[in-house]
Amino acid sequence: MMPHHAVTTAEATLAAVPEPIANTAVAAAVARARLAQRDWANRTPADRAKVLHRFHRVLYRRRHEVAALVTRESGKPLTDALGVDVFVALDAAKWTAGAAPRFLRKGSGWRQVSGLMFWRKRVRLDKKPLGVIGVIAPWNYPFFLPTACVLPALACGNAVVLKPSEFTPESAGVLESLFREAGLPDGVLQVVQGDGAVGAALVRAGVDKVIFTGSAAAGRKVAVSCAEQLIPCSLELGGSDAAIVLADADLQHAADGIVWTRFANAGQTCVAPKRVYVEAPAYEGFVAALARAVGDLRVGPGSDAATEVGPMIHPNAAALLTAQRDDAIARGATVAARASVSAVGAPYFAPTVLTDVSDDMRVMVEETFGPLLPVVRVSDADEAVRRANDSKFGLSASVWTRDRARGLAVARRLEAGTVLLNDATSVVGMPDVPYGGVKTSGLGRLHGEPGLEACVQSTPVVDDRFTSWRQPWWFHYDARHREMIEDFGRVAHGASVRERLRGVPGLIRLILTRKGTR
Repeated sequence: MMPHHAVTTAEATLAAVPEPIANTAVAAAVARARLAQRDWANRTPADRAKVLHRFHRVLYRRRHEVAALVTRESGKPLTDALGVDVFVALDAAKWTAGAAPRFLRKGSGWRQVSGLMFWRKRVRLDKKPLGVIGVIAPWNYPFFLPTACVLPALACGNAVVLKPSEFTPESAGVLESLFREAGLPDGVLQVVQGDGAVGAALVRAGVDKVIFTGSAAAGRKVAVSCAEQLIPCSLELGGSDAAIVLADADLQHAADGIVWTRFANAGQTCVAPKRVYVEAPAYEGFVAALARAVGDLRVGPGSDAATEVGPMIHPNAAALLTAQRDDAIARGATVAARASVSAVGAPYFAPTVLTDVSDDMRVMVEETFGPLLPVVRVSDADEAVRRANDSKFGLSASVWTRDRARGLAVARRLEAGTVLLNDATSVVGMPDVPYGGVKTSGLGRLHGEPGLEACVQSTPVVDDRFTSWRQPWWFHYDARHREMIEDFGRVAHGASVRERLRGVPGLIRLILTRKGTR
């Protein structure tokens, strides 16, 4: 079944479900999740990690089934479905199961509070689950992306209500079944199906946090709704990632890498090079290498083992990309390379490279979510950085060079959530590396310890070692007490040793005072 057929079926189903009924179902799912979460949170981190380990084993055993489902729903090549959606999800499960218990123990021991004023105090951090987390996931990586959000939430003791894209509903359904087979208690992970109205209902259904992946426009609405409720959200939004190819780069390597990271998954990847800036001495050679690589791409159905670029998710997505391409050509852009497409019956878009583009063209200003790539000649790295940063997006960026020191220097100047050297895109699959954007590309971080931190409420517990000894700054003020407070300040913050020593007698009297209240 081609993806546009699946979309039509999903839309027909959704059209038959009145919105009030959908909202009621979402509220009921959140209520069930809240009940289930209490027992789940009371389990030890190690016990919860065992469920994640079992999930890892179940997913590996059923990997081919899951990959085939992803290909059937999204149209992507089976190699991509297995190598990215499934194997990267396996990496995430393995890392989270091992890292979460260590993270939850971190800071749980007592330590001395800093500062002279609080010499009697010690503190520990209790990391408590937030409660019920709503996850709204996209269609482009319909198994991996929701899995990567669900895993840390569950490991930290939360329950999750997941709303997948209406374009790829079955991938989330199999995720739920895998966790059930792994022994996750009923109600701890639930999937609610539907369109944007169902996602909006989930945000408003009393969840304790929202994790959203999608467009910047939809992300703004989620952020506003969360702000009105005073609940946190993590947003991974769109991108128009810049790739900078320096003159000393290995041009064949850069071309091969950028072709894969731009055109894999039919170019439907948030974190991927979408604007390429090439230093003038390398420009002609790079474009030639890029054209050869693009010309060799095999476009067709994802079920064909030889296919490298599958169809787009929906005819409307292909139409939007066509409009962006045609706008550029009408305003002077040149088609430097285009893959051939002989397949029919799905919304295919020929992978295309554009040159002679200007910064005001739609392909440079908007997010291009498909296999379309503009390449720009620049005089030097300074111009490349300036033009790369001249964007409302800031999800990721890449620098291609043989000179690591120069590459790092350029990377430090780029306004992006992540910068990669001689690669792109792969950061989203690294479970231990924080991932997220700046500017309109998102808020918060997923993955790594920051991703785990985003799933807990860190509660300091402060203990006083002297349970019946009055604090010296409590009430019963008089002139003598004020002078002792001044002596404390001299000892703690005096500008010289002599000044600090002057305050010692008064500090001792302040510490030893046990005046009662009036």
